[in-house]
Amino acid sequence: MNTAQNGATQYPRHPKAHVQGGILLKEEEGSGVNTRDVLLNLIKSVGGKLKEGKILDLLKISRPAIISYPKTYLECIAGDFVYTEFLNKAAEAKDPIERLKYTAAFYIAGLHANPIEMGSNGPLNPIIGETYYAQKQDGTQIWCEQISHHPPVTAYLLEHGQGAYKVYGTGETIAKMAGMNGIDAQRAGEVVLEFNDAKIFVKCPEMRIDGLVMGDRTINYTKSFALIDQKNKVSAEINFNYVDVGTLSKMTSAFKSFFRSPAQSDKPLYDSFNVTFYSFDVDKETNGVVKTERAKGSGSWLSHLEIDGELFWKIDVPVASTWKTIEEKKLESDSTLRLDSKYIREKDFDKAQKEKDALENLQRADAKLRKTNVQTA
Repeated sequence: MNTAQNGATQYPRHPKAHVQGGILLKEEEGSGVNTRDVLLNLIKSVGGKLKEGKILDLLKISRPAIISYPKTYLECIAGDFVYTEFLNKAAEAKDPIERLKYTAAFYIAGLHANPIEMGSNGPLNPIIGETYYAQKQDGTQIWCEQISHHPPVTAYLLEHGQGAYKVYGTGETIAKMAGMNGIDAQRAGEVVLEFNDAKIFVKCPEMRIDGLVMGDRTINYTKSFALIDQKNKVSAEINFNYVDVGTLSKMTSAFKSFFRSPAQSDKPLYDSFNVTFYSFDVDKETNGVVKTERAKGSGSWLSHLEIDGELFWKIDVPVASTWKTIEEKKLESDSTLRLDSKYIREKDFDKAQKEKDALENLQRADAKLRKTNVQTA
């Protein structure tokens, strides 16, 4: 692993990290699939509509099975929420700021899980009514269900085995073109983390995929997101250091980066961030919010999280326990039972495409029936 520097301390970075930051997406070795060629042909087929701005929502374009990953967006939610050991510590914390630190660690540690696993391929779109269930060794469980077709919305509930916390919410998957060489994506919606004496509200960060057809293909998180505990009047703000400078500038900068050490770099890595923890109150005279800084930290979602000199998470420390599917608890609608996903895992892309098309056609027919019934009711 290469390293990221935080003051005098160096932390290992994930081996798939790009020299400028973010995850470098490469073709799976021996796959025989060139995702760039497939994407280029897909963009060409709808290029006129993209150029005219007629297609903004990329989820309305059917992605070929050959560049799809054998998991759905429902399963991806479980991937984002895999580091539940931090929620165990958050539930035990008596101080609201300490609880918020562990909640931030839960979120930041999980940011790399899905992009690292899926690489250049995207997840399968769930069909309305599709479900997913998994559990952990300590009895913690997660339930997900696709509750809307367009827009694509997922509802989810994660519950600790002994009832120490819950995580729940709904998320609308959004993916739009960022020029002709990138994609902006997000799971829009508010996540609620509920403990015995607190509710922490979070909006998921935005994601950028660069280099669809030219330059290095990378994934980064952009802008900022916040965690807010209204009851205890504390919050955390995470600001990512990603800079949108255009493909050619990034290629030039990346080339130069190979000839200097991390200590010589004058720019922060795109996957690095700063985090500040506040207590807040409402000023009675101005009615404005007054914030008081309580703690400060920094790190990278591909290496570590450090707060006030204390290390909370490191990329080379394995997750305490993973999600497991339980055959006897699966509904017939469970994502893991999809045939297109099965055939993608087996690299039989012809069969996978037929099954994927059949599911999507069925969903379109059902949507048409619902629309007709609403109009005639």
